[in-house]
Amino acid sequence: MNNKNTTIDKIAFSEFGVHYHELSDNLKQWCNLEMVTNKVWLEPFWKKEDYMSTADKIMMSKNLTIS
Repeated sequence: MNNKNTTIDKIAFSEFGVHYHELSDNLKQWCNLEMVTNKVWLEPFWKKEDYMSTADKIMMSKNLTIS
């Protein structure tokens, strides 16, 4: 089974509409280059300024705090 929750697979799916393991060797190479050169894929979502975890969203919706 192929892992479908990886950065490389997300690139393949967003660009070509198929999972990474379904691509030709040339398109796999393109995805690899995209992953290491495009800043969009290099910056994890959890480091973005407005990121809020699901746990934080639930806590806020219930007006809970950690003391």
